Amino acid sequence: MDDLLVGKIKADMAYEFARTAPPEGFPAFHDISTERHASRAFHELEQEHLWPRTWVIAGRAEDIPEPGDYFTFGDLGVPLLIVRGTDGAVNCYYNTCQHRGAPVVRDERGSARRLRCQYHSWTYEVDGGTLVSVPDERDFVDLDWEVRCLPRAKCDVYAGFVFVNRDLDAAPLADFIGPLAEMIDPFEAAQMREVYRESRIIPCNWKVTAEAFLEVYHFRHIHSHDGVSVLDNRGAAMGLYPNGHSRMVTPYSKQNVQRLGLDGWDDWKQLDHGSTPTADVSGMVDCTSTAVSIFPNVIIPFGRIGFPINVFWPIDAHTTRLDWIYYGLPAEGTDRFDPDALPEAWESRKRSYDAIMAEDEMNMAPMQTSMESPALRGIPINYQERRIWHLHEQIDRTIGVERIPEHLRMEQVLAPYLEY
Repeated sequence: MDDLLVGKIKADMAYEFARTAPPEGFPAFHDISTERHASRAFHELEQEHLWPRTWVIAGRAEDIPEPGDYFTFGDLGVPLLIVRGTDGAVNCYYNTCQHRGAPVVRDERGSARRLRCQYHSWTYEVDGGTLVSVPDERDFVDLDWEVRCLPRAKCDVYAGFVFVNRDLDAAPLADFIGPLAEMIDPFEAAQMREVYRESRIIPCNWKVTAEAFLEVYHFRHIHSHDGVSVLDNRGAAMGLYPNGHSRMVTPYSKQNVQRLGLDGWDDWKQLDHGSTPTADVSGMVDCTSTAVSIFPNVIIPFGRIGFPINVFWPIDAHTTRLDWIYYGLPAEGTDRFDPDALPEAWESRKRSYDAIMAEDEMNMAPMQTSMESPALRGIPINYQERRIWHLHEQIDRTIGVERIPEHLRMEQVLAPYLEY
């Protein structure tokens, strides 16, 4: 991120500390209907029109380093297969043989020169998914090989992450990420490797989990210890990007500023974290909580020595799988981390981050219970929580506002506040 962006964020933070009300003219939000989190009908709208039409992270490019290397991906509710072609390109196909529907690969990860169904051995190329072999072809009348290729999904790589989109007409991934790249690119994430991962099944709607990471209004109430909070939510500076993405940079609290020997909340300088930095990024990242969201289901709280990604996958209308996967640079001379033998500095970060995640998780199931009861008639959102509104606006645009019952729709009011 360049000096202009860092300067803008610092100025926004100073404004946030000084303001006594939302900015003049900022829209008053109507309540968000709890049915968006609780009703099966809205969940089905998302399953039919949201998840098949947006870019999502399926894995990492280093997991398929050589031609023919593949991994499977099922979190969109259909069986997908990501494979590296002989030209080095990363392709995504449906893991569905075009004969009787058996999978063309059965292992979660592997390598194959060709993709061969183990049921009847119909065989496909890793480049293009072209059908190249059919046993006993003589028994098929007028078999059209060209229309029996493996169906494709869109696939691209950004920052080392493999993204897929089932919508073949979707805008390119680079256009989808858009100006959010100014926050992500400096961290050189393609060079990073997985440190460890955790996964939880939580009895709540996926948006309940996502919303917990889109504001810091809750921070001093949930994450403070002995009355001390690491962050000061009053100064949180937020940016809203096209396509539902956003950022949030939150200053350290007075107590944390003193603990670190800083001159003030705006004394941003690079700090020694005892590990190899991933990139030479602004000291802002060391002296604030700097986070972005990638629509619809990824939150990244950045760090100069590495960062986790939090990912939320709907299992049904009332159940979510929450994953967090931490990335960093392996020690010199190695190309990966051993999660069973992490250096103490990483073990310490793991304990700290897992504890934060547990504090966030403890409210999610009770919140879902309330949303499914008559006790909560609607969800009032304040200016400090505007990233939540931004998420819901984009959900409606992706589904198609006209498809959503009028009483569940989000008023589209934040376009004038987007950054391009």
